Amino acid sequence: MQYLIFKAADLLRVVQHSLAAPKQSEQLDHYEAEPPYRAITKPVEAPSVLLVHDQGVYLMSNGWPRDIAKGETSYVAYAEGCNPDRDRDWWETSRQLVGGDDFGECLPWAAEIAQQISEGATEITISISGDSIALVERS
Repeated sequence: MQYLIFKAADLLRVVQHSLAAPKQSEQLDHYEAEPPYRAITKPVEAPSVLLVHDQGVYLMSNGWPRDIAKGETSYVAYAEGCNPDRDRDWWETSRQLVGGDDFGECLPWAAEIAQQISEGATEITISISGDSIALVERS
């Protein structure tokens, strides 16, 4: 099992946006197996965060409209060691933590993360393995 560690100060904007958003973006459910191979989505009800692996590993708000940081780029909070703008070995660290494939996973944890932050957490930890992703509870 690997652990993704995020600075609570970086995540505060992510969860506040998700909690305040008028709606959540839809989540990919599956692709149709027959042509025209359309993506089938399903609604997301609970305020959520997206765990993404592409250029690094990060969390972003699932709230709509998006939280734009600059240009057309959404605000994101990177996991420790996985920020391509700051971490020299971000690619290898990201690959070691979550594997080599890009992905995006919708996690209905905005309220839980906000609660941990309000209780004084300075770091938020997510455990990840081949078959599970979990928000680690503060001890």
